[in-house]
Amino acid sequence: MARRAAYLDDVWNEGRAMLMLDGGNLFGRRTAVDREQTRFLCEVTGEFGYDAIAFGEREMNYGLPFLREMIETYDLPFTSANVFDERTGETILPRYLLVERGGVSFGIISVIDPGYRLMSMEAQDEPLRVDDPVATLRELIPEVRRAGAETIILLSHMGDPGTESLLRQVRGVDLCLVGHTHRYYNAPRIFEKVVLLAGSFEGRVIGRLDGSFGPGGGAPAALELEIVSLGEEIGDDPVMLQRVEQAKARLDEVRLAQRGRFQPTKGSAEEQFLSERECRKCHTDVWQKLRESPHQNAMGSLVAKGQGSNPECLVCHTTGYLYRNGYDDRPPYNRLGNVQCEACHGYGSEHDRDGDWARAARESCTECHDQKNSPEFDFATYWERIRH
Repeated sequence: MARRAAYLDDVWNEGRAMLMLDGGNLFGRRTAVDREQTRFLCEVTGEFGYDAIAFGEREMNYGLPFLREMIETYDLPFTSANVFDERTGETILPRYLLVERGGVSFGIISVIDPGYRLMSMEAQDEPLRVDDPVATLRELIPEVRRAGAETIILLSHMGDPGTESLLRQVRGVDLCLVGHTHRYYNAPRIFEKVVLLAGSFEGRVIGRLDGSFGPGGGAPAALELEIVSLGEEIGDDPVMLQRVEQAKARLDEVRLAQRGRFQPTKGSAEEQFLSERECRKCHTDVWQKLRESPHQNAMGSLVAKGQGSNPECLVCHTTGYLYRNGYDDRPPYNRLGNVQCEACHGYGSEHDRDGDWARAARESCTECHDQKNSPEFDFATYWERIRH
């Protein structure tokens, strides 16, 4: 973020007419901590001066009220043409945006793939309807032209194949930014006479397109695309760097506060959980058998019920939640989701072969399979299901 701020500051200082666009999925994952991180991200994104942001499925991760709060608080220019609130029959966001830059009027339209699920962190589907993007654009593009747009820009949150299929069926788009993609284009693509652009996910690069527009707008000419990697070669903006560090400290406080009485106090900070990836290197047959156990979907079952951030549940549905260096939603500790080998055997860094691991595993079962959570638990019966 500090490098992005430094780069954008340099671009703004060039004094040229600039249009800033984002392909969507600005929001984080469906966790309470990520929601707080998203607040900070929205704050600085609003300061960066974007002209349009596509609506992506992750924008529903914290519910519609949260999205609207972020838009209102930080003046975020989200737009979506084909997502409707079924309660009102109206689109949840402006159907399109008109932006004037360098004497050209741009009409910016965003659509999302109807196949993407719009679900909040409470595992509840929002009362939304997603219309067919083809029909939506066929109706809307002429309307945006009549409203004064000389150049039509499509923010297609449909990935590469979905966007190409869309552009085969729709005419009138001059330039298209592809969202919901994990790659970027090193050069502008021309597809169905449309200039196609894409940037990678997670903000690792910025795409810069320089071009010119003739009288009346239309597609840009004399195109030059640069993909700027936000690596160490881009210096940090010192003010933004300080804000980022402060935000990280606040997130750590939030993360621990969310745990309540379930703090990571057991074990040793010197020991490490290695994850099942390490275990399977020597115990492939055991690993393959345990892949068929419900233990391997313990985290997924929580998420499906909207309890993926509930500390009381995470204690038994993850590996090492109450232990130092155990499960957390931050990398690399997020790889310890589900009931993996070390949930029963303990730290992989303490691995030995004198029988203690097997004995510890047998004794660990009743820590979670107690009367409250597993009233029908019988060790002999349950053990046969995972014996190894």
